[in-house]
Amino acid sequence: MTTILGVAEAVLYVSDLARARQFYVDVLGLAVSADFGDACFLQTGQHSTIILFDLVALEKRVSVIPAHGAHGRGHIALAIPSAELDVWRERLIAHGVPIEHEQTWSQGTHSIYFRDPDDNSLELIEASHYPLVWQRLNA
Repeated sequence: MTTILGVAEAVLYVSDLARARQFYVDVLGLAVSADFGDACFLQTGQHSTIILFDLVALEKRVSVIPAHGAHGRGHIALAIPSAELDVWRERLIAHGVPIEHEQTWSQGTHSIYFRDPDDNSLELIEASHYPLVWQRLNA
């Protein structure tokens, strides 16, 4: 069985990261959970986040994490039960979907990255990931 529990993260691409950060913090009242200079993570609940990426900086970013796309392609991370990680991997392989990258995070959680037919970046992430992030931030 494979289950999607919800959207773990959504990504937005911005031309002015400071301006966008101020809007989401001041206008929407979201808390900043991490700030990397070229990306800002905003807490949208215990189980989800919005990531703001600086569009220009993203084009130059070097990372093991697959590019989330910034020109017509997007990214979405779907929360899955930890126990289904291997089943999801098998399902992707059975459907001929290449796995682009797998990442083990410092929280001990895991993500599988792949692309949809339009080259959007999709991620399956263990549902326990963001609750662990928020727990650490609120400690």
